[in-house]
Amino acid sequence: MNLVWQQVLTQIVGFLIVLWVLKRFAWKPILTLLEERRQKIKAEFEAAAQRKEEANRLFASYEAKLKEIDAAARAKITEAVSEAQKIATDIKEEARQEGRELVARSQAEIVREIAKAKVQLKEDMVVISLTATEKIISQKLDEQGHRRLVEEYLNRIERV
Repeated sequence: MNLVWQQVLTQIVGFLIVLWVLKRFAWKPILTLLEERRQKIKAEFEAAAQRKEEANRLFASYEAKLKEIDAAARAKITEAVSEAQKIATDIKEEARQEGRELVARSQAEIVREIAKAKVQLKEDMVVISLTATEKIISQKLDEQGHRRLVEEYLNRIERV
């Protein structure tokens, strides 16, 4: 291996010139460009972190609102159930009242029918009594005997 010092020296001088030209004209723009890129990436990460934080806040806010809506819905359901129970109780009470009224009307009608039956029975008994009286008259009893027989018969009928 033969080293040629002249070539090595030329290459070192060329390398140093290229290095000086790069440092003078390209190094600062490249560093500036890299710094700008680093700042841009940093800003994007910060913006992404802020968006993530905002998204988390919105998520928490929406979750809280959903819980409020759920609580309100449960309250309305509970209110509706209690209202339905109240209506059911009212309907039952109304049905009981109507039943009582129906029983009272039925009892009053039964009392009227019994009174009518008693009146009809008395009328029938009067007819029977008259028929019996006619038979008695045909047997030639005196007026006091007739009255006594009719009164006794009517008294028996009234006791019934």
